[in-house]
Amino acid sequence: MAWCVPTAARGVELVGFGAVGRPLATLATAAGIAIASLIGSGCGVNSGVAPPGGADLNHGKQLFTATCGGCHTLAEAGTKGTIGPNLDAAYEQPRANGFDDSSFEALVREQIMLGFPYARPTPMPAHLLSGQDAQDVAAYVASVAATQTKPQ
Repeated sequence: MAWCVPTAARGVELVGFGAVGRPLATLATAAGIAIASLIGSGCGVNSGVAPPGGADLNHGKQLFTATCGGCHTLAEAGTKGTIGPNLDAAYEQPRANGFDDSSFEALVREQIMLGFPYARPTPMPAHLLSGQDAQDVAAYVASVAATQTKPQ
Protein backbone atom coordinates (compact mmCIF):
# COMPACT_ATOMS: atom_id res chain seq x y z
CA MET A 1 0.00 0.00 0.00
CA ALA A 2 1.44 3.36 -1.01
CA TRP A 3 1.46 6.39 1.23
CA CYS A 4 2.29 9.99 0.41
CA VAL A 5 4.65 12.45 1.99
CA PRO A 6 3.74 16.06 1.18
CA THR A 7 6.66 18.27 0.23
CA ALA A 8 5.74 21.84 0.97
CA ALA A 9 8.85 23.31 -0.65
CA ARG A 10 7.90 22.23 -4.15
CA GLY A 11 4.23 21.44 -3.71
CA VAL A 12 4.72 17.85 -4.93
CA GLU A 13 4.00 14.56 -3.26
CA LEU A 14 6.57 11.82 -2.90
CA VAL A 15 5.23 8.31 -3.04
CA GLY A 16 6.66 5.71 -0.70
CA PHE A 17 5.64 2.23 0.31
CA GLY A 18 4.31 1.02 3.64
CA ALA A 19 6.18 -1.33 5.93
CA VAL A 20 6.73 -4.87 4.69
CA GLY A 21 4.46 -7.35 6.46
CA ARG A 22 7.06 -10.14 6.67
CA PRO A 23 10.47 -8.47 7.16
CA LEU A 24 12.35 -11.67 8.07
CA ALA A 25 11.04 -13.55 5.03
CA THR A 26 11.94 -10.61 2.80
CA LEU A 27 15.40 -10.36 4.32
CA ALA A 28 15.98 -14.13 3.94
CA THR A 29 14.89 -14.01 0.30
CA ALA A 30 17.15 -11.03 -0.44
CA ALA A 31 20.09 -12.75 1.27
CA GLY A 32 19.47 -15.93 -0.73
CA ILE A 33 19.40 -14.02 -3.99
CA ALA A 34 22.59 -12.14 -3.08
CA ILE A 35 24.44 -15.35 -2.16
CA ALA A 36 23.30 -17.10 -5.35
CA SER A 37 24.42 -14.08 -7.40
CA LEU A 38 27.86 -14.06 -5.78
CA ILE A 39 28.34 -17.78 -6.28
CA GLY A 40 27.09 -17.69 -9.86
CA SER A 41 29.06 -14.61 -10.85
CA GLY A 42 32.40 -16.40 -10.61
CA CYS A 43 31.41 -19.57 -12.47
CA GLY A 44 33.13 -19.91 -15.80
CA VAL A 45 34.24 -16.30 -15.93
CA ASN A 46 37.70 -15.55 -17.27
CA SER A 47 38.90 -12.21 -15.94
CA GLY A 48 41.89 -12.14 -18.28
CA VAL A 49 44.24 -12.04 -15.30
CA ALA A 50 46.68 -14.92 -14.83
CA PRO A 51 46.77 -16.59 -11.42
CA PRO A 52 49.96 -15.98 -9.44
CA GLY A 53 52.81 -17.68 -11.29
CA GLY A 54 50.50 -18.44 -14.22
CA ALA A 55 52.30 -16.26 -16.76
CA ASP A 56 55.79 -16.45 -18.20
CA LEU A 57 56.98 -12.83 -18.30
CA ASN A 58 60.13 -13.59 -20.30
CA HIS A 59 58.04 -15.34 -22.95
CA GLY A 60 55.60 -12.42 -22.82
CA LYS A 61 58.41 -9.97 -23.51
CA GLN A 62 59.64 -12.00 -26.50
CA LEU A 63 56.13 -12.22 -27.94
CA PHE A 64 55.42 -8.54 -27.27
CA THR A 65 58.60 -7.46 -29.04
CA ALA A 66 57.90 -9.67 -32.07
CA THR A 67 54.12 -9.18 -32.33
CA CYS A 68 53.30 -5.81 -30.79
CA GLY A 69 56.52 -3.79 -30.69
CA GLY A 70 56.27 -2.67 -34.31
CA CYS A 71 53.19 -0.63 -33.39
CA HIS A 72 53.59 0.12 -29.67
CA THR A 73 56.29 1.87 -27.66
CA LEU A 74 57.20 0.16 -24.41
CA ALA A 75 60.45 1.31 -22.80
CA GLU A 76 61.26 -1.90 -20.94
CA ALA A 77 60.91 -3.94 -24.14
CA GLY A 78 62.97 -1.43 -26.11
CA THR A 79 60.22 -0.98 -28.71
CA LYS A 80 59.47 2.33 -30.37
CA GLY A 81 56.36 1.71 -32.50
CA THR A 82 54.35 4.79 -33.44
CA ILE A 83 51.17 3.35 -34.98
CA GLY A 84 49.50 2.28 -31.74
CA PRO A 85 49.54 4.07 -28.41
CA ASN A 86 52.71 4.41 -26.36
CA LEU A 87 51.87 1.98 -23.55
CA ASP A 88 54.12 3.72 -21.03
CA ALA A 89 52.30 7.00 -21.62
CA ALA A 90 48.88 5.31 -21.65
CA TYR A 91 49.41 3.67 -18.25
CA GLU A 92 51.37 6.46 -16.58
CA GLN A 93 48.45 8.29 -14.95
CA PRO A 94 46.47 5.19 -13.93
CA ARG A 95 49.62 3.73 -12.34
CA ALA A 96 50.22 7.04 -10.49
CA ASN A 97 46.60 6.85 -9.30
CA GLY A 98 47.28 3.46 -7.70
CA PHE A 99 45.82 1.05 -10.25
CA ASP A 100 47.41 -2.35 -9.80
CA ASP A 101 48.87 -4.70 -12.39
CA SER A 102 45.74 -6.86 -12.54
CA SER A 103 43.76 -3.90 -13.90
CA PHE A 104 46.30 -3.35 -16.66
CA GLU A 105 46.57 -7.06 -17.37
CA ALA A 106 42.82 -7.49 -17.86
CA LEU A 107 42.71 -4.48 -20.17
CA VAL A 108 45.67 -5.63 -22.29
CA ARG A 109 44.21 -9.14 -22.53
CA GLU A 110 40.89 -7.67 -23.69
CA GLN A 111 42.63 -5.52 -26.32
CA ILE A 112 44.54 -8.54 -27.62
CA MET A 113 41.29 -10.47 -27.86
CA LEU A 114 39.05 -7.75 -29.32
CA GLY A 115 41.60 -5.62 -31.15
CA PHE A 116 40.67 -2.07 -31.99
CA PRO A 117 39.10 -2.09 -35.46
CA TYR A 118 38.19 1.60 -35.36
CA ALA A 119 41.74 2.91 -34.96
CA ARG A 120 42.83 5.06 -37.88
CA PRO A 121 44.85 4.98 -40.01
CA THR A 122 45.73 1.39 -38.97
CA PRO A 123 43.28 -0.69 -36.93
CA MET A 124 44.56 -3.20 -34.40
CA PRO A 125 43.41 -6.65 -35.49
CA ALA A 126 41.67 -8.96 -33.03
CA HIS A 127 43.24 -12.21 -31.84
CA LEU A 128 46.87 -11.33 -32.58
CA LEU A 129 47.70 -13.88 -29.90
CA SER A 130 45.61 -16.43 -28.05
CA GLY A 131 45.66 -18.72 -25.05
CA GLN A 132 48.78 -18.77 -22.93
CA ASP A 133 50.65 -16.54 -25.39
CA ALA A 134 48.05 -13.77 -24.92
CA GLN A 135 48.17 -14.30 -21.16
CA ASP A 136 51.96 -14.03 -21.07
CA VAL A 137 51.98 -10.79 -23.10
CA ALA A 138 49.19 -9.23 -21.02
CA ALA A 139 50.98 -10.07 -17.77
CA TYR A 140 54.30 -8.79 -19.13
CA VAL A 141 52.90 -5.46 -20.33
CA ALA A 142 51.02 -5.01 -17.05
CA SER A 143 54.19 -5.62 -15.04
CA VAL A 144 56.37 -3.12 -16.91
CA ALA A 145 54.22 -0.39 -18.52
CA ALA A 146 54.93 3.03 -17.02
CA THR A 147 57.40 1.66 -14.49
CA GLN A 148 60.66 3.09 -15.83
CA THR A 149 61.88 6.35 -14.34
CA LYS A 150 61.87 9.20 -16.79
CA PRO A 151 65.18 11.04 -17.23
CA GLN A 152 65.21 14.40 -15.45
